[in-house]
Amino acid sequence: MPSPDARLEQARADVEGLSDDMAYRMLYCWPRWARREQRPPVGDWTTWLLMGGRGSGKTRAGAEWVRRLARKRISPIALVGETMSEAVEIMVRGESGILAVHPDEERPTLHGKSRLSWPNGVEATILTASDPERFRGPQFAAAWCDEIGCGAVDKGANQPNIFGDAKSAEGGRPYFSSGLPDGLIQRQFLRAHHRHWHDPAKNPPGMVDVDRLYCWTWDARPYPSFPALEAVWADGPNHGNGHWLTGRLGALASDELAGAIAEDHGCALDAVPAAPLVGGMVINGPGTARQAIEPVLEISGQVLLARDGVLLARAQGAGPTTMLAPETLAATDGPVLARRRGDAAERPGRLSLAHFDRERDYLMANVTALRPGTGNLLAETLPMVLDGAGARRAAERLLDRRAAAGDRLELALPPDRIALEPGDRIDLPGLAEGPFEITDIRDGAVRRITASALPRRDAVAAGLERPRGGAAMPAPQVAPVVVAAHLPPLPDDPARSRLLIGAFARPWPGAVRIADDSTGAVLAELTRPLVMGETLGPLAAGPRAVWHRGQALEIALGSGHLADLDEGEVLAGNNRIAVETDSGAWEVIGFARAELVAPRRYRLSLLLRGLDGTEAAIGPVSAGRRVMVLDGRAATLPVEAHRIGESRSLRCFAGAGDATGRAFVVSPDAGPALPLAPVHPRAVRREDGAIALSWT
Repeated sequence: MPSPDARLEQARADVEGLSDDMAYRMLYCWPRWARREQRPPVGDWTTWLLMGGRGSGKTRAGAEWVRRLARKRISPIALVGETMSEAVEIMVRGESGILAVHPDEERPTLHGKSRLSWPNGVEATILTASDPERFRGPQFAAAWCDEIGCGAVDKGANQPNIFGDAKSAEGGRPYFSSGLPDGLIQRQFLRAHHRHWHDPAKNPPGMVDVDRLYCWTWDARPYPSFPALEAVWADGPNHGNGHWLTGRLGALASDELAGAIAEDHGCALDAVPAAPLVGGMVINGPGTARQAIEPVLEISGQVLLARDGVLLARAQGAGPTTMLAPETLAATDGPVLARRRGDAAERPGRLSLAHFDRERDYLMANVTALRPGTGNLLAETLPMVLDGAGARRAAERLLDRRAAAGDRLELALPPDRIALEPGDRIDLPGLAEGPFEITDIRDGAVRRITASALPRRDAVAAGLERPRGGAAMPAPQVAPVVVAAHLPPLPDDPARSRLLIGAFARPWPGAVRIADDSTGAVLAELTRPLVMGETLGPLAAGPRAVWHRGQALEIALGSGHLADLDEGEVLAGNNRIAVETDSGAWEVIGFARAELVAPRRYRLSLLLRGLDGTEAAIGPVSAGRRVMVLDGRAATLPVEAHRIGESRSLRCFAGAGDATGRAFVVSPDAGPALPLAPVHPRAVRREDGAIALSWT
């Protein structure tokens, strides 16, 4: 099998020998460019599942498959996306969508936002999974479908395709969303889809195969290392309200957890789902089902009811309100109506909630909820595993409930008002604080009712966003390659030369710290691996600070990519490398042309030599000399004059888990610290015969 270099050279030769027309046809020849996994499977098949991460080429593969069907006049075609905007903007108009992969003479026309037509008469209809009724009627010959998914963000179901990432074309917030994380809405969205498609009345045989419902997205990166290691994976912060199922499937909504506890106690419970998701719960000892379930209901804002012999859990304050006229109240020996309010001085104004933090290796964490005004501080501990957003929501609901606990209404009703039960809402004209929820009924000659005020829901929780756990997970031990280059001073600090320090490792261990070995002081923190390599051939000394059009330098890089730039951009400070010469000095070279001649191998031409004060370092360079790309990844350390010629021991720590580090020595010499060479010399003979020399 030919090597990658040989295949690249063959492809270049093939393209260079083509006419313009043939090159244009080659550009749209998908079999020539597709990877093996992007090509449709061979044989007789009905369903092709293409699974891959972001950027793996799924959209391009699907669009090219539709193009192939259209050329074979297979029609009509169904284009099914999660939402209409997703189907149109990604599957049709996207940079890898259907319109982009067709040459001009084959490109279909988009009619409105629901139909495509090809020049040969083939048609395609754009459909959404949220409107399955539109699948009825048309007899589609083929369909390209997208997966189902929803962001774990407030009101995520309003726009399931929105991804909370500023770098994404679908970035932003769903309609009317606060942007706060909400794992329950993602759970409910997927539940609704599976419930719908598993119903034979809504999904008759032959319509949607329920065994092929695929959810977006399960990430192959190990949880909790992802999203904890943000220095390794830049999209880690997006996990909190993104589409990931990783790290959430093990959590339970309130109805799932309360139902499981009730089942363990031998009873049945009909509960409704409510946030937050609970990652785990500790039941410390024997007790009743009610004792175990009550904490779950309190943090999810629900109450326990009994209706017709069935145990129910319902949202507190939900349902209709029964208005009681004053004349319907029963007269007793006591007051007809008693309104009791708790002591304002004893009403809590703050609540501190301790819980197990799922995102930080199950350590104990605290969040604090506040109410308007002043009040006592309550401290409560929940034996539950919650994430940060869930803990804040739980603290708010607990504080709301505790603050309303002292406000209640007491009254009596005739015995014929038997329809009222605990959990029902009642109100009376003229009571500004209503409605009230019945908490206790004592039957006798009259029905004595006690009702509590509903929470005002004015508590707001705050909590520190601490670093995620998972960073201490076992990781391969790597020893970064550290490169240090002593360079002349820059104009903004002409008195001190500078030491450029960069590091490269694969895999990158995270932030690499450079510290003084004697004092332990951290001198620099490298957050990105250095783009470095070596020279592949010699480079002779050349002219200084002028464009050299005859020289070229071939280099090999371990990572990264180089590209051509305009000469003006190079003069502005871009496309610069530091090259170690045969003398051991470092020369800064600018380049305007970067030709990729083989994988990770470049031929650099149109050079500017001796930049940034390194003209004294211009000299011959042989093969195997080190190269640094100056793109801001290396740290700059000023070198004081008294340290010139002095060896200094530094220590490199590879990531947060490296406690010992590795020592290395730098010895800046005097060359880069010397003043710049004089230019424009002038000699003036004075009247006394002396000659005055000057330069600029």
